[in-house]
Amino acid sequence: MAVARRSFLNTLMLMLAGSGRRVWGQGFALRFQPLARPVVIPLASLETPFRAQQFVADGVTLSSAANPNQPLRITGMVVRTASGNDPEKFSAVCLKCPHEGCDVDFVPDPNRLAPEVRKEIGHPVEHSVYECPCHNSTFMAEDGERLAGPAPRGLYRFRVTKVTDAAVEIGEVEEDVLLFT
Repeated sequence: MAVARRSFLNTLMLMLAGSGRRVWGQGFALRFQPLARPVVIPLASLETPFRAQQFVADGVTLSSAANPNQPLRITGMVVRTASGNDPEKFSAVCLKCPHEGCDVDFVPDPNRLAPEVRKEIGHPVEHSVYECPCHNSTFMAEDGERLAGPAPRGLYRFRVTKVTDAAVEIGEVEEDVLLFT
């Protein structure tokens, strides 16, 4: 039994170590795929920290998806999380809740969350959040990490690939979006 378990864990580790771009976040490795074309957001619309800008990105479902190689439109939101113009100073997430696919809302003031949601989070939230109106799953604006609710994980993420003096470029999306949405 221990040999079978070890074999399974070794296979799982090899799968996780496979090819593709990764970033560590939310406790596991995220794999990213290029968008059909990058999304370009004017930098002027993101000058203030935690001011959000919605966008629509075009992707293609993966060959292993239920409907392979199909065009896919993904609604996202990008926010500046800190001063500076490095890609790491911006966060972009998919606006579909990973629980049941409802559209999440950007909540600029976390004090506006329902008292029961604030109680479930259990600690003060300093910055904006995303909230799913269907079942009250709540996510941090900084990185889409799950704070509360029935969602099994944080929001699916986009990768900001470039920032210039004029624009923020979003060029990649988390691979799971191309499988499960």
